[in-house]
Amino acid sequence: MVEAAQGSPREVVERLFRELPTRNAEAFAAAFAPDGVFEMPFMPDGVPVRLVGPEEIRKHLGERWSRISQVQVHGVHPHIHETTDPEVIVVENDVDVSYPGAERTVVRSSVNVVRVRDGKVTLFRDYMDSARLARAAASR
Repeated sequence: MVEAAQGSPREVVERLFRELPTRNAEAFAAAFAPDGVFEMPFMPDGVPVRLVGPEEIRKHLGERWSRISQVQVHGVHPHIHETTDPEVIVVENDVDVSYPGAERTVVRSSVNVVRVRDGKVTLFRDYMDSARLARAAASR
């Protein structure tokens, strides 16, 4: 199991987004507290919208990311905003990506609200543009 290094909320979030292009579900999940929650409120029917605990998060993301292995992620460029709550970070994501048969492009993929306590993620809420992703998948 990968043990995530601890740090300030901003450091934890920066590390998460720096490592995202590797699609290492184990490393991503290791950043979560034992009861940490990963939510994706706008997912289509049939896709879980709430995952609890590192093991459930690791399993779901590992399966999901393996299904999109043909999509190349060249970089994730987070715009990090600290809030008046020292545990909460808001992140706007731009992703440098190539889909099969399409040109490389940079897209705004999501906005995230991340709560970090004692160096571990307790909540990662991913407001992903799931409609855009569904359209992209349907056109392939």
